[in-house]
Amino acid sequence: MARFGGEEFILVLPEADAKGAALVAERCRKAIKQLAIPHFHSSISDRLTVSLGVCTLVPTAGDGIQRFINREEGLLYIAKKTGRNPSAFEK
Repeated sequence: MARFGGEEFILVLPEADAKGAALVAERCRKAIKQLAIPHFHSSISDRLTVSLGVCTLVPTAGDGIQRFINREEGLLYIAKKTGRNPSAFEK
């Protein structure tokens, strides 16, 4: 896990398929919600929540990391637009 942007983090699961990645994402989302961390400066929620975009890739010679990151970020923003505390998964 690493910070990827201001409020963005990336979790790399090298041996996970899409189903496994989705399970890990949901466990993380639920664990963060269960902590009930106060978020005093938010106009959306009084507790910290997380929005998740989940994307998988089996790399080939033509794949570039930027295209993968762009797909994942797109899913993240779909999750955020859906409301706070959701996950969006690649179909």
